[in-house]
Amino acid sequence: MAFKYVIFAFFVCLIWGVNFVVMKIGLQQLDPYLFGLVRFAIVLLILLPWLKIVPGSMVQLFILGNLIGGLQFGLIFLGMDMTNHVSAMSIVVQMNVPITLMLAHFFLNERMSYWRTGGVIVSFIGVIIITLEPEILEEGIVVVIILLATVLYSIGVILMRKISHVPVFQTQAWIAFYSVPAFIMLTMYFEENQIEQIMNLDMTGISMVLYTSILSTIVGYGGMNFLLRRFPVTLISPFMVSVPVFATISAVMFLGETLSAKFIVGSFVTISGLGIIYFRDWQLKRKARLAAS
Repeated sequence: MAFKYVIFAFFVCLIWGVNFVVMKIGLQQLDPYLFGLVRFAIVLLILLPWLKIVPGSMVQLFILGNLIGGLQFGLIFLGMDMTNHVSAMSIVVQMNVPITLMLAHFFLNERMSYWRTGGVIVSFIGVIIITLEPEILEEGIVVVIILLATVLYSIGVILMRKISHVPVFQTQAWIAFYSVPAFIMLTMYFEENQIEQIMNLDMTGISMVLYTSILSTIVGYGGMNFLLRRFPVTLISPFMVSVPVFATISAVMFLGETLSAKFIVGSFVTISGLGIIYFRDWQLKRKARLAAS
């Protein structure tokens, strides 16, 4: 993996890490499903030129669009609106790494070694430590919501690998296309005063919506989609270890969150588990390159 792709992967993770705080600030002005509708409507408008029929792949794009569009983001926005612990939820979201690795093992034939399995177990232990924090336990339903969203995204990653022939922006355009009607139904059924909320957006709210629409969705998800089409899931997913680091720093700086000892220990254990996965992959690839030279 060339150095430029490594830097780009970390850049995507930085965008996603800061996005946790961006979502929380934006959700102070918009209801969660309305926030999702505005986000994906902007994405759809920008990517409209790429919204073209892909013969033989429309069923997969329909499933993907609803899976990681309306369903996954509906849960993410709902969970982020409910939580008071953005940094903790950013750690829970990173369970997509071991979940994706396990799914790749069964559905993509990307086998998990003992090292990867050990890293997955360590990661799960870390998340358990975090969720045993009394304040986090009080938000148990939020943890469940975020975990469910994470599972949906991991399934989506596997599906994206199956339709790697579809261009990145074309995939993102169809995800937005299927997400907009899903969020229209959700916000119309569960929320009210949508026009009033949009008209009352200040510059902070507008900036948050634009950040999550353009940077997080188009650049972030588009960038990750780009990487997943060129490299194995088992090589790209571990970069996500840096997302909660960026999210935690942002939450402390902009939301005034404080970090308990249990949270720090749990975060360290989780990140260590993910680090084990990535370090072993890097070590094996390095040996293979040396042997071939």
